[in-house]
Amino acid sequence: MLHLVFYSRYSPAILEVSLRLYLVSILLCVCTSANAYTDIDTARRAYAAIPFSDIYANKYQRTEMAVAIQAYWQDFDNRLPRLSPNELEWLKSELDTTDNARLSRATQTREFSLWELANISDQCTNAVAGLVTAINTPAQEQTEMFHWSKVANCYHQSNESLFRHLRGARLDTNGDANDGHTLDSLMLSQILLVIIPSSMADTMGWELNSE
Repeated sequence: MLHLVFYSRYSPAILEVSLRLYLVSILLCVCTSANAYTDIDTARRAYAAIPFSDIYANKYQRTEMAVAIQAYWQDFDNRLPRLSPNELEWLKSELDTTDNARLSRATQTREFSLWELANISDQCTNAVAGLVTAINTPAQEQTEMFHWSKVANCYHQSNESLFRHLRGARLDTNGDANDGHTLDSLMLSQILLVIIPSSMADTMGWELNSE
């Protein structure tokens, strides 16, 4: 395992390189939550696109990160099995009940997990598609930060459901879905602490610095 110790005398550039090296060491041995059913190289590219900065990521860096995240979720969506019309009709009939025992049984089925995974995938692919459109459309640039907040949810609340339903749908073939917490927390923290503030700063015409 690679251990890195950071000192305040190091320049931001050195810290960024060190953090990237640390990330690469993790990516070589850890799959993300969706990687149990997603091409691992696609996922690695998404995490490698994280701009490691303690204060600011420019538009180019944010765009690169957004495009990589979009490829990640689109790959997941393309690989995800979908319920047949008959399976969907059966599931809806099982869920449309006041019988708690019947409802509980339905929520424990593989069909229910696949249905939930489809909902999460649709939410996240749509969120990141809206983000990429906003970044690349001058008339929508000021909405970029709001789209990032939607994408952040894919690495927070929705992600908890993703772990659970990958197992329920028996798609977590590696049995390593929980290992994704480390990298997903990293992605979430960068979006919340660096990406969204950077987007807001650009919108408002502010200058961010580390001093």
